[in-house]
Amino acid sequence: MIKVIKPASPFDFSKMLRRVKSHGKNNIVHADLENQSYKRMVHVGSRPVLLHVKSSGSVEKAELLIDYPNGLSQEEKDVLDVTVRRMFSTDIDLKQFYSQFSGHRQIAPLITSFYGLRLMTDPDLFESMVKIIIGQQVNLTFAGVLIDRIIDLAGEHLEVNGESFSIFPTAEKIAALDYQELRELQFSQRKAEYIIDFARMIATGKLDVDALWGMSDDEVTETLLPIRGIGRWTIECLLIFAMGRADVLPAADIGLRNGVRKAWVLDYQPTEEDVRTLAADWHPWGTYITYYLWESLAAEPVVNDLQI
Repeated sequence: MIKVIKPASPFDFSKMLRRVKSHGKNNIVHADLENQSYKRMVHVGSRPVLLHVKSSGSVEKAELLIDYPNGLSQEEKDVLDVTVRRMFSTDIDLKQFYSQFSGHRQIAPLITSFYGLRLMTDPDLFESMVKIIIGQQVNLTFAGVLIDRIIDLAGEHLEVNGESFSIFPTAEKIAALDYQELRELQFSQRKAEYIIDFARMIATGKLDVDALWGMSDDEVTETLLPIRGIGRWTIECLLIFAMGRADVLPAADIGLRNGVRKAWVLDYQPTEEDVRTLAADWHPWGTYITYYLWESLAAEPVVNDLQI
């Protein structure tokens, strides 16, 4: 059965898939540019389900086609619908963003370059947080290696219609690990502690990650910041890459500061305060301006704070 979702225009699925292809270094996501197809396993309730989404139409009149696996209940289909809308930011009205900044000297060229590009987020807050922690202070390639290793250790590999998919481990699976098991995979001691302790908070009910969906950005920050290993940059990345919040400004991020320096043609490296001053009029599109600036560098954001 196929379900059709019509995203708000413009919606450039090709640009989104290219970003996945250029940044994805593991076997979690299968992105096929030629067929405009995105596949990955997602947790629906207590079981993994294949999410298969294809795009058709034009950038201005795009359609997303959800190919439901056989045997799903209506409740499970509804969960997949919500997941797809969140993951592909289908309801964000980019036209408002573009109209607001159409005459902006530095931002308007970014809009031209990345027209229709939307956030593509992780489907699971726990998975996203663990991947962000893994990415703290390491390069993208090694982060991908560590993600593969933690999947091999505690996750699953499932074959569907001849394709092999990696399934990220649940909080319960990681909570059952010992720190030494991650140390043997080249995780640092601290990073092993951060990841396993975070998983244990969820597995024991001390932290309800699903409750974060109903919180404001500030409330999410207040909830997560006291947790060891989770600094402000990590939370900002979660808000952007898992929750799809549109007005986040990670002003201390070195990638954003590099993007600002390039776009504003500065002869000095802007500080966090410089970025906050310069971004005073970015509301309510701080995330998307940041995202497009990152894309202008063809680079991922770089962590520059780590809460111990």
